[in-house]
Amino acid sequence: MKIAVDLSYIREECNTGLAVYAFNLLQGFRDLGLMDSVVLLSEAGFEQGYARQTEGFRTIPVTTGSIPFLPFSRGPLNRRKLDSILEEEGVSVLLSPYIYDRSLYSRRVPCIGVIHDTNLFHQKNVLLRARYRLGAIKACNRLERIVAISECSREEIQKIKGIKTPVEVIYNSVVSTADPSRKTAVEPPYILDVNTILEHKNPLTLIRAFEQIKDRIPHRLVFKAKRTPYWNEMLGPYIRSASLEGRVELNEAVLTREELDRLYVNADLFVSPSNMEGFGFTPIEAALAGVPVICNALPTLVESTRGLVTYYSPAEDASALTEKILYVLENRDAIKTEEIRKEFLEAYSPRHQAECFMELISRVAGGSF
Repeated sequence: MKIAVDLSYIREECNTGLAVYAFNLLQGFRDLGLMDSVVLLSEAGFEQGYARQTEGFRTIPVTTGSIPFLPFSRGPLNRRKLDSILEEEGVSVLLSPYIYDRSLYSRRVPCIGVIHDTNLFHQKNVLLRARYRLGAIKACNRLERIVAISECSREEIQKIKGIKTPVEVIYNSVVSTADPSRKTAVEPPYILDVNTILEHKNPLTLIRAFEQIKDRIPHRLVFKAKRTPYWNEMLGPYIRSASLEGRVELNEAVLTREELDRLYVNADLFVSPSNMEGFGFTPIEAALAGVPVICNALPTLVESTRGLVTYYSPAEDASALTEKILYVLENRDAIKTEEIRKEFLEAYSPRHQAECFMELISRVAGGSF
């Protein structure tokens, strides 16, 4: 039995969360010795951009087309071509690590797809939301199974009227090469948040909390992210009006894995105030680096961090967050960071994630490897 993994959604950028998700899963397949049982599908011309991450697997470049401004047209337009490739390769299951409006699908073999969040089902523009829902529900119902990345995500998917495909949960894997023993003193010290700079990620609450205690602690507040319109139009003006220039920083640098590890390890504290997550990679990455973590008590984040880190609520209550920041900074030695790190290393290993997928694939395809 052979699996085809659709990586055609990965284009120029290979360090996004959605790309890393697929690469971590491939590492799990490597760990299980399944490289000969997995073939990768790539959009032609992009496969060399992630050749290092896919080393050891055979990649088939596929040239696909779609109708501009018509979401979900790429799947139907390229179905026959894909069916022909899958038949020629002897593929038994098509696995899509990311279901979105350009996902491929097959009628020849069972399809399994991962939904990472339901944000676009709830977008504010009524017409865009209706158009997306129509196409997305059809795409979901072509699948044999939907994979959610948390129980909270499964509940959100199951609330969407019209989706009939069974939903199962397989948690993400999180790979870390960070070594907490290599922590070095940084002056001035810093509090870190690694996340997309969008309103629903709630960075403004973190800035307001920091503002309340800026004269009581020596720390900087560092956001590792790309600059966005929300930063330029909302956060930047707020930082200037609060005279926080020099204390609140946006790190836009493209970092190597080693540099990102160093950024995590040397932080005194990691804070994730996010109001919406399908899973929540970065708090786990921080914990794997041996850093104390504070999260918004969002059910998804509590689930993915297994109730082991520090939480605050309500989500937009800067004073509540301030209290937790001060508590953790003053009691850092009491936080059981090494115990948390060990539990996360076991729970979120690529091998464990791949084993869960193989169990699901065997049930869906009715075979074994």
